[in-house]
Amino acid sequence: MSFTVADHLARSLVARGFRRCFGYLGHHVEPLPQALLNGGLEVVIAASETGAGFMAQGWSLAGGRAGLVFCGGGPGLAMLIPALQASRAEGFPLLAIIGQTSTTGLPSFQDTGALGSRDRELLDALQIPAVSIGCPLELPAVLELACEALAAGRPAALTIPADLLAAPWPAAGGESLPSQQAYKHHRPVTGPVVPADPAAADPAAVVQQPTEPGGYRAVVRALLASLPFGTLWFGDAGQARHAMRMEFQERGLPLFDCPQSGPMGWAIAAAIGAAFHELDRPVCCFTGDGSARMLAHEWATAVQHHLPITFVLAVNGVLGGPYARLRESGAQALGHLPAVDWCGQAASMGLPACRVEGAQEIVAALAALPSRGPRLLVLPLPALDPEVLAPYSLSRSASR
Repeated sequence: MSFTVADHLARSLVARGFRRCFGYLGHHVEPLPQALLNGGLEVVIAASETGAGFMAQGWSLAGGRAGLVFCGGGPGLAMLIPALQASRAEGFPLLAIIGQTSTTGLPSFQDTGALGSRDRELLDALQIPAVSIGCPLELPAVLELACEALAAGRPAALTIPADLLAAPWPAAGGESLPSQQAYKHHRPVTGPVVPADPAAADPAAVVQQPTEPGGYRAVVRALLASLPFGTLWFGDAGQARHAMRMEFQERGLPLFDCPQSGPMGWAIAAAIGAAFHELDRPVCCFTGDGSARMLAHEWATAVQHHLPITFVLAVNGVLGGPYARLRESGAQALGHLPAVDWCGQAASMGLPACRVEGAQEIVAALAALPSRGPRLLVLPLPALDPEVLAPYSLSRSASR
């Protein structure tokens, strides 16, 4: 078997410190996944390109290194755009390798060029630094340009035609590769770094403030009391994230979220990516039913890899921010969400799930669910929680 451009790309990525890649398969990028595996990278196939991009961001946040994602162009890139946009807004260094239509223009299905989706123009419009490969020997210089963006804490995209990925490497892999290095993310985490001594940041040592018994903050407090010290915490867009921010800032604990871009469902996939970084470290994701409608299908990825994640799903039946603002015009019905059997959906994926009726039942519910692997708690919460309403739903600039 000949040494291909894809093989050389994989070796170059390993030499630059990459160890894991998230992606989604497609004919534009078919030669790449096997080359990544052969080169020593661990490859995770997500349920969607969007999920793969968010997983790479979670991996980056957990490990302090740049994330790596691959997908095909055209509709594949379109699905990856939410992750690229979040990377640009939040300062996540994410390298996206995007397969393109072959240089022959065939097959024309899902054309990524001038007669199709025009991927490069799309990336330029998103202000994502993008570099393209026109012949194999351009790869080292083009990859170096992309990595310069990562070193500055920005995302970058590398576009390469499918036939070039499969082409023989003309230098037979003989030219020198860069020394090992890691491209770290520059984004500060909410709150300080977790101290090495658990007693220095024991959530139980914080003076308990009164909260609404059935509110979001009460749920966060119950989770902090139930899950072990050292858990990685992810908050999704909406009232769940705002409640987590309030509680975590009081305790000086770190929280992973997207405060600038606020993509719905981000925390679900990002928590999965983070769990791959340390397979024995617990992860918790607090999300809502609006966000789950976006990316709950990625629960299947957590189940497939038996990841130690506790998903907590707040079901309030509305898109909180729009619902609150639409009340002013009497059109709040537009913000209602249809009912979903979330425990049933989880069961269809093999995800252990339990419905609880309030924060007071969380400790017992977690004890009843498996302690290893992923699990899901579903609980009803108010459409609008007054404890988090002021910083969340009344502002015209609030996230969804």
